[in-house]
Amino acid sequence: MRHLSTHDWPKAYGCTYEVWDYQFTGHPHLHSQDYHEFFWIEGGRGKHAINEQSRLMETGYLALIRHDDIHGFSAWDTDGRTSLINFAFPSRLWYQIRDTFFPGKPVFFDQPDIADREYQIGLDERERLRHLGTDLAAGRLTTGNAAAFLHGSLSMLANHVNNQAQIPQGPEWLIRAVRKIESWPYFVGGVPEFVRIAGRSHEHVSRDCRRLLNTTPRDIVNRARIQWASIQLETTTKEIVDIAHECGYENLGHFYKVFKQQLNTTPRQHRLKNGIPSFP
Repeated sequence: MRHLSTHDWPKAYGCTYEVWDYQFTGHPHLHSQDYHEFFWIEGGRGKHAINEQSRLMETGYLALIRHDDIHGFSAWDTDGRTSLINFAFPSRLWYQIRDTFFPGKPVFFDQPDIADREYQIGLDERERLRHLGTDLAAGRLTTGNAAAFLHGSLSMLANHVNNQAQIPQGPEWLIRAVRKIESWPYFVGGVPEFVRIAGRSHEHVSRDCRRLLNTTPRDIVNRARIQWASIQLETTTKEIVDIAHECGYENLGHFYKVFKQQLNTTPRQHRLKNGIPSFP
């Protein structure tokens, strides 16, 4: 088992911010570390082996990792892949932010059980994290910039928890279907796949989407596709036409139209503005 340390980082680094891609392995390579970190899944389906547990990771899964955790990653399926973005920082930074902004009962990284340090965040929240990360990556990876990124991310999570407590929950079948259709490759199948996952008639699904979520199945699918496409544009060098086909659009012009409607920009402009740099 490997042990990772802040001493391995370049001398000027106060944190690391990296994109990782994992294939399937029957026995994930475990490691320990002397720092805190958190990561979230941007695409695919994976396995998080942590502290002798195995946790399913789907798009939007976010986990807070302590310095005393032992963990590793794998794609869930033998022919699958999973991609994540990881932010690591010295443990003392968490203690400083906790004591200043989150005093009182244990929260976030202080929770001993990994189940209490896992979140399922939505598309808007992932986009918010990526924008914070772009700001971090555009500057120097100093302790001050790391503190700003960590504080902003934890504030987002605090809002996430509050909003989840306030938003009325729909029926289990609908919430499950919405969460699943957000992940590749499910949204490739479009509305028919959404209906299949829901296990209800097309009319039933459409009615409850409008009544409970104030949207339509087609809008849910298109939003998931475009957000996934935006991630591919930011984190890969794939051709735009290939990204369009991979997320379910056979017509490139239609892909451009929906992308512009969703994000108010073109795929090429989005890549130029938001592409994440590579780090050593």
